[in-house]
Amino acid sequence: MSAARHILFINEFYYPDICASSAVLSDRLPRIKRLRPDWKVSVIAGNRAWDNPTVVYPSSELHEGVDIVRVVRPIVRRKSLVQRAVGFAAFQHRAVRAGRRLDRVDCVVATTAPPQGAAIARKIAGMHKCPYVYCVLDLYPDLAATLGKVREGSFVFRRWLKSDTWLMCDAARVISIAEEMTKRIGRTRSVAVEKLGTIHDGFDPARIAPPTPDAPNRFAAEHNPEGRFVVQYAGNMGLSHPFDSILEAAIRLGGHRDIQFQFIGDGPHRKMIEERLPSNAKLIDYVPASRLWEVLHAADLCLISQQSDMYDKALPYKVYGILAAAKPAIFIGNERSEIARWLTEHDAGMSVRQEDPDALVDAIKSLKSDPAVATRMGCNGRALLEAHLLAQQAAESWIAEIEGVISP
Repeated sequence: MSAARHILFINEFYYPDICASSAVLSDRLPRIKRLRPDWKVSVIAGNRAWDNPTVVYPSSELHEGVDIVRVVRPIVRRKSLVQRAVGFAAFQHRAVRAGRRLDRVDCVVATTAPPQGAAIARKIAGMHKCPYVYCVLDLYPDLAATLGKVREGSFVFRRWLKSDTWLMCDAARVISIAEEMTKRIGRTRSVAVEKLGTIHDGFDPARIAPPTPDAPNRFAAEHNPEGRFVVQYAGNMGLSHPFDSILEAAIRLGGHRDIQFQFIGDGPHRKMIEERLPSNAKLIDYVPASRLWEVLHAADLCLISQQSDMYDKALPYKVYGILAAAKPAIFIGNERSEIARWLTEHDAGMSVRQEDPDALVDAIKSLKSDPAVATRMGCNGRALLEAHLLAQQAAESWIAEIEGVISP
């Protein structure tokens, strides 16, 4: 009998980390293993927690049938590009070394967490003489240029783009998490169209289901005992997510004592939010993943913010949890974003432009004043998720992709 096929994934973070890429893979890989028990499924990740790098995980672990190999990562500050670059380089070196020690690999799947994940995959795949799949979570160097970290057209940008294109051309498949991102890859890289595909991250609604129907929502009781209408932003407060319009809207709605804004999470923008926090808003730390249901079910309206120029370079993961919780959403960003289309075409929310706080204020007041419309939008969002964006569907699509790559 031939040995089981070994599928190796590369991602800087994995279970029990709470960051988006970890949450997605920590849900997806066990599903793949359950659907294909004849496969061996492994992942190489870093050993330090994303939200608290002083927390160190075991070097190896078996979780829900998935073999986890963790390599040493140095402690780095996420706000320091130099330290992050050092951390990426260290992860790459140690991940490749860990991949070399594996007995056999039939396919390597690497993400853009870290940005050079495909380079790691290519080296490991070369050692094992197997194909690799390039999964694009964020499109680099395009994203870095939009955030002002490199100058578009500069030597560094051109060299990075050339390397990224080469890795895509060499990969067996290039899969992105958003249709607009896949289109951009087709426009900006000389990659064969038949190599490109899109698989959305997906989400399991069970992740935000209360443990029992009558379970008390401690988060809501603690942060909104008055029962005010909650406008909530929960998640990464990174450079990709502007807050100027949201804060301005909160200030303009300060006279509405029955409205509360909640900012939940951490990131580079947190200090700015804290400094400008109006009296009708609360700044709240990250909540453990096990209490995500409390956070989302405490909201009446959820906000998603993205830089306008990033609509085809990234897709905020938080949209999936919002849809699963059946909450109406307002997307603040480019109307060409896939999220904006989901919300408007399926009547699951609204979309407004960045730097238009007037439109955001009007949208919030409109949904607050008509609970029936807000409820209908939330239900439509949940229906959209169940029809097209479930985690199980994503896992099945990934199995089909991998089968196509490893088939003779």
